[in-house]
Amino acid sequence: MTSHARTLPVAFFRPFALALVLALLLAALPVCAEDTVRLGFLQGSRREMSHTDVRAAFDLWAQEMGARFEVPIKVSYYLDINEMRQDFLLGKINGVTADALSLARNFRIDELAEGYSVIMQGSWNLELRTGKQVKDAGNLLGKRIAMLDNDATAELFLETLCLRDYAHPCAQVFTDVQKVATSSQAAMRLFFGNAELALVPRYGYELAREMNPQLDGKAGQVVSEMPLSGMYYAFFSAKVDKEFRRRTLRMIPTMHTYPRGRQLLELFKMDHLVIADPSELKLFQQMDREYRELKTRVERKERRK
Repeated sequence: MTSHARTLPVAFFRPFALALVLALLLAALPVCAEDTVRLGFLQGSRREMSHTDVRAAFDLWAQEMGARFEVPIKVSYYLDINEMRQDFLLGKINGVTADALSLARNFRIDELAEGYSVIMQGSWNLELRTGKQVKDAGNLLGKRIAMLDNDATAELFLETLCLRDYAHPCAQVFTDVQKVATSSQAAMRLFFGNAELALVPRYGYELAREMNPQLDGKAGQVVSEMPLSGMYYAFFSAKVDKEFRRRTLRMIPTMHTYPRGRQLLELFKMDHLVIADPSELKLFQQMDREYRELKTRVERKERRK
């Protein structure tokens, strides 16, 4: 079921920010009758901003920009990625906003066209951190780990690691997998000895370290890392007119250089935006394929016992 912009979702704040940024950028374009953006936004639950704060931010910016420009923009919100894909194929929406893994699992690269992604200060890299308790990734058995809840990419990374190195799912490798709301909470579990490992994005660890400089002493060692250029993306449909896409996206690389753009980015805790190509999703497709292959291999061995 979809709803339009006046009904706000319980949402992943960064995909929401991507949808909002695209709407604001489009609002700044010259009005053309044929230029209509129909953006699909995949909802989810997240942590960094309250729903009230997100709604207040959206209402403020939409009201301010809408008063200055008149551009047809329609945002549809989805709880089901399959429904969003179906509307995409039917042409009801001509752009999609979601986390990278959801896009990689449900859209072909050639169906999408250029868009943009969020860059965070410190990078999106997933890091498996410890202090002196764990020497390397080959020493995880029986340990306790803290990680973000509702983070499909982190779960995929960790399960792949467990299947590849231990031939067992993580539930049989770790004695306790603790799901927490923020990277700071995961790092502090490690700091206070409630876990021997923490799986966090680098930018999240850097924020936690700003609040607690002593964190490095107990969480300074990285035993495994997944380099990631982005985690949240907005892409046009490949069917959208190339010139319209070009005009829409040309402001993306400079958005952080002017006051109103900087204000919006800081509001959503983003450093800056960059133009992104759908080919960036290939990494996530490869991760997903490796996980499925490893899982199938382990399950076959178990059945033969």
